[in-house]
Amino acid sequence: MNKILVSFSGGRTSALMAKLIQEHPKYKDYEKLFCYANTGKESEATLEFIDRCDKEFGLDLVWLEADVIHEKGVGTIPKVVDFDTASRNGEPFEEVIKKYGLPSKMYRHCTREMKEYPIAKYARSILGNDYVIAIGIRADEKHRLGSDPKKVYPLAELGFTEEIVRNWWDRQSFDLDLKDYQGNCDFCFLKSIRKKLTLAQENPKSLDWWNKMEVKYSKPYQDKFDVYRDMSIDDLLEKSKFPFNKAVDQHELRSQQNSLFEPNLDLDLEFDCFCKNT
Repeated sequence: MNKILVSFSGGRTSALMAKLIQEHPKYKDYEKLFCYANTGKESEATLEFIDRCDKEFGLDLVWLEADVIHEKGVGTIPKVVDFDTASRNGEPFEEVIKKYGLPSKMYRHCTREMKEYPIAKYARSILGNDYVIAIGIRADEKHRLGSDPKKVYPLAELGFTEEIVRNWWDRQSFDLDLKDYQGNCDFCFLKSIRKKLTLAQENPKSLDWWNKMEVKYSKPYQDKFDVYRDMSIDDLLEKSKFPFNKAVDQHELRSQQNSLFEPNLDLDLEFDCFCKNT
């Protein structure tokens, strides 16, 4: 029997991919494992959406968190949680930072320790080593497609774009109660400056945890999350107090058929993250 691991990030794209794999005839005879890895920095709206998708689509979703072992040379292991027991205050994330330091664009051990390792280790314990991994990359993201034969891209193969995904969710009885620029990890350092400034202006309190981590775990070789731009959380908060063109939900923008701002390469530059598509 073929085996497939569906790694669910909690976003609209990966949710639709999970439903597709659960129902598409192509995957009828596959042994399926649906997993979600919680970092503790997802919004409550994301957790509620994940729980609803699990129940509506019959995924039998496994909720995981990183159990960081602080002994040198001993790797992170998966811990099974659920909607009620999942961390809400960044606890797994802080444990990763405590052991490995602040993550950044160059050192993305947050993704490695909280997403990749827990999911891979749990999947091996259930599926063994012979399985494929479904990745939620769309047809409009073909530059991100890899050539690893163990990875499949159902949405890209079937021509699903971001617009198609959003239009599909518009027709459903429920949806993720977040703007597209808000994302799952509430203040991920890989977001564009425009998105982060918008989030900082809309909800300054959302920066408190991130600022606390920078202060508490600052090292001479890394004292901030955004080393690429050399911008601390305090810098972002201060910058958000000045006028700038705010990020908007692109689906809502298309619906209005009205351009609200001109793109700015400096403000809009952001980086891909495994968390978006898992």
